[in-house]
Amino acid sequence: MRLLLDANVLLDSLVLESSGLPRPGKAASEQVIMLCDSGVHQGMVAWHTLPILAYYHERQHSSEDTAVMMDTLLEMVDVPTVGHREAMMWRSHGISDFEDSLQMAAAIAGAADVFITRNISDFGGSSLPVMTPEAFLAAYSQPGLMAD
Repeated sequence: MRLLLDANVLLDSLVLESSGLPRPGKAASEQVIMLCDSGVHQGMVAWHTLPILAYYHERQHSSEDTAVMMDTLLEMVDVPTVGHREAMMWRSHGISDFEDSLQMAAAIAGAADVFITRNISDFGGSSLPVMTPEAFLAAYSQPGLMAD
């Protein structure tokens, strides 16, 4: 399956909470990312998510560590091509938040089968299935591929 990974799913696994503890969704998000990395599913990320990830990662890691993380991520996921036409259509997705609508535009441009996010309530008008990492794993995980 082709999965568009929302920024919050990637941040779950890449960024610690300000308390220094892992984000609550870390385990499920990491499992979804692992399934993409292993080729079970094809991961995608919206173009505008990339600087968000780099910014938050670099607040807790060195510039070089962040560069390595970005290189590794970009080897693992596709970045769907979107542009002015897709941005102009942001209202057509039935999503009131502009950034969320751009996420959905990337999912549609990349022919995603499922949009994976922590904020499913923000995507109520979506034409694509929207699932949390936990719900996706429950519905589509394959035994033997899950991290312990």
